[in-house]
Amino acid sequence: MSNLSLNLLQERELARLLDYEHATCSVGGELVYRCAFPYRPDDDLQRELIENGALAAKQDDKRGVVVTITSDGRSYFPELRRAEAERLREQRRDARLVALSALFAAACTVAGFLLGRFVA
Repeated sequence: MSNLSLNLLQERELARLLDYEHATCSVGGELVYRCAFPYRPDDDLQRELIENGALAAKQDDKRGVVVTITSDGRSYFPELRRAEAERLREQRRDARLVALSALFAAACTVAGFLLGRFVA
């Protein structure tokens, strides 16, 4: 899992860049090539994404410095969905364990009551 920790504004910017890249650089849903975005040193959000590792600034021979989405940036949202699905699965498992424990406790209580009633 990537170790990115993004706030809401950073997530929205990354999603916007990924959507733009998907819309302009893919054919039939498959990414054909990766987009390079202009480097804007005055953009705090872009700088934060570079510092977090979601974007990378690279030197281009023709255009100077450009920004590309890193593999951590590409995997951020799928990892977020996977982590949420795992959290929900664990919650369902815990709920089943609690319900099963309550059912077992009720069965033990009834068995104890019946044994106490008929043995005494």
